[in-house]
Amino acid sequence: MNSFPLKFPYLLSMFMVFILLFVGCSTPNLPPVSGQLLLDDKPISTDKTKTAIINFHPDSSKGNTAKSIAVASVSETGQYTLNFSGKPGIPEGWYKVTVNYSEPTNPKDPYSTPKQLISGKYSSKDSTPLSVEVKANAPPSNYELKVTK
Repeated sequence: MNSFPLKFPYLLSMFMVFILLFVGCSTPNLPPVSGQLLLDDKPISTDKTKTAIINFHPDSSKGNTAKSIAVASVSETGQYTLNFSGKPGIPEGWYKVTVNYSEPTNPKDPYSTPKQLISGKYSSKDSTPLSVEVKANAPPSNYELKVTK
């Protein structure tokens, strides 16, 4: 009697386990990134009208080949935490950081054109002076961001 039909399910299941392990091992290291956004050395405040958004753009000029940006909303006390693909943290490497801090031009209409509350240089990855290296075990102070009006 041929034993191949009995071995085939076993070999197939072993192959599937190998594939799952291989795919699971390819997840990048995602160090946690959280910090505080400061305007003129004071925490930025957000509320129902003022909003602040931070974007970390991979800096290819410094070797970061990540394909996605990481985005965080800033809390009422200026705190932010980044996520990557729904998981806390972002891949290690250098990032150019953009910040948009705005409020509506018409306070009675939250959908009116936003008015920037900080210098426009922070809103473009080509002009922002903010650059951060994300690395494992970095102290929280590494991710403190300072902007000016």
